[in-house]
Amino acid sequence: MKIDTKASGKVFFTGEYMALEGGKSIILSTPQEARVSLTENNKPHNIFNTSISNNSYPFMVKDDLNINWLKKDPKELGTILQQSIRKFKKTFTGKTISIDTNEFFFQKKKIGIGSSAAISVAITMAFNKFYEMSLAPQQIIDYSIETHRNAQNSKGSGFDVVASYEEARALSCRLINSSKLEYNQVELPDDLIVIAVLNDTSIETSRMIDRYQTGKEKHPSYFLKQAKKMKMELDYIHSFISKKDSNSILKHLRAYNDLLLDLDRKLNIGIFDNHDEVTRLAENEGVFYKPSGSGGGDLGLLIGNESMRIEEVCSSLNLRGFKYFQI
Repeated sequence: MKIDTKASGKVFFTGEYMALEGGKSIILSTPQEARVSLTENNKPHNIFNTSISNNSYPFMVKDDLNINWLKKDPKELGTILQQSIRKFKKTFTGKTISIDTNEFFFQKKKIGIGSSAAISVAITMAFNKFYEMSLAPQQIIDYSIETHRNAQNSKGSGFDVVASYEEARALSCRLINSSKLEYNQVELPDDLIVIAVLNDTSIETSRMIDRYQTGKEKHPSYFLKQAKKMKMELDYIHSFISKKDSNSILKHLRAYNDLLLDLDRKLNIGIFDNHDEVTRLAENEGVFYKPSGSGGGDLGLLIGNESMRIEEVCSSLNLRGFKYFQI
């Protein structure tokens, strides 16, 4: 028996933070994939392999569904495995579970394209096949979201999990009444170019969300007014995506980004920290650049419809040692 599953990475095209407030976000899948394999090992215990450390971690699943690591604890990835086991409510032994996330790292540093969400999806799909449960697609998404949230100890939107499962180039996502997730595939204009730029600095998403929530509570009146403006810009972006109007999309992406910057300064979140240099390089060539996801570093996006301008920015990035890839 061998089971192989995979799930893609993701980036926020737009809608960061308003994803938690019912705003219409756009999520893009990336070429990178997390891979999970599950095989028999004919041993009296299970083995967990991870590409992050190139180590093997023997473990047993106790009757209470908690993992007993027989030697070292693999930490983050082990936590995702633990939460998935709890969700499926089944024990097993004599199995080897291997997780390959090499594509989510550059020079041993994680790039911010949702590796934990992709792993949660791939593990869920692997257990679904292993236990022959025949879960429906929405059930797989629900299982994966719960696994991911519990492993991260946070209440994220779940959009990253949906994007990892669906693997569509672009998805429109929003939360209805703060809980029900609504999504559908959208098509960006053919002339719209999106380049992901990697940043040396990273920060945990949960820390950024905590700062955001604290700032909301401290400035409720300001937040309500700002969120209304930001969600209106997201509606405009969706409208012009349906019309394939890349110039208008870029106009309202900039407007949303300006409102997000003001929100960041008021709530003291740190979304735009560590993005100054790439922002300056892009502005010099008249190209739009934005942080993607929770911000604070990790990754940003160059977005434009003039290939020569974007090529000039990429040349400047090359000279300064920045790495990037097209989405």
